Amino acid sequence: MEKQTEGRSAGMVEVRVQEAGQVREALAGAVLEVREAADRYSTGIMITDVGEGCYVVRAHPAVPHGLIRETT
Repeated sequence: MEKQTEGRSAGMVEVRVQEAGQVREALAGAVLEVREAADRYSTGIMITDVGEGCYVVRAHPAVPHGLIRETT
């Protein structure tokens, strides 16, 4: 499992996993990291599946504050 915090935005984390069994735990950790930015800007959190084992978790204004939306 590899997690990379993008330098451009404190409100975005890229998650890469090697095994399907790691996804839930890795995404939960990323959501905790992004939650501070989401709260600060009153946005929700969007999780986007961008490829095999690769996800982007970010604070996003299209998601209402306090909610998490998953997209592909």
